[in-house]
Amino acid sequence: MKTLLTVLGMMALPVLATAKEKASAPPLPSASLADVRWGTVVNDAPFNQAELAGKVVVVEEWGVHCAPCIASLPTMAKLAKYEGKRGLVVVGMERQDGTKEDILKLLKSARVEYPVMTGGSAPGGTGTIPHACVFDMTGKLVYNGSPLAKQFEESVKKALREIKPKA
Repeated sequence: MKTLLTVLGMMALPVLATAKEKASAPPLPSASLADVRWGTVVNDAPFNQAELAGKVVVVEEWGVHCAPCIASLPTMAKLAKYEGKRGLVVVGMERQDGTKEDILKLLKSARVEYPVMTGGSAPGGTGTIPHACVFDMTGKLVYNGSPLAKQFEESVKKALREIKPKA
């Protein structure tokens, strides 16, 4: 009987850990796309703030001296390319004061075609990079955290499902 209780208790640990992780997650800041401070586009990609209305927008803060940031660039480029048709817009913000040449070199090797800026910032920043904000089609912040986390991908997918196809 004692062994059975021990086994049952061990089986419950992952469930309790998941609930604890969710409970300890920081609350989502009350922010919107209007709170983003846009910078200067450095890679000549088209950017028009007015065209963001009704789209799902990902703002990723990254840096030229950040290995995880650089590693995530190709993934973000693919996300922008393949989900752009569904209404996703990705905007990068370089946050380590990299030179234009350093930024462009990294963007070229990662095949980044979405706009990348310097001088801007996203709301609810965690003070660490890479950092991403996902805004739904109404402009409401629905994710604030690492673009490497599973919740990031889930937030993007959920926000894209809410976009209604144009008739």
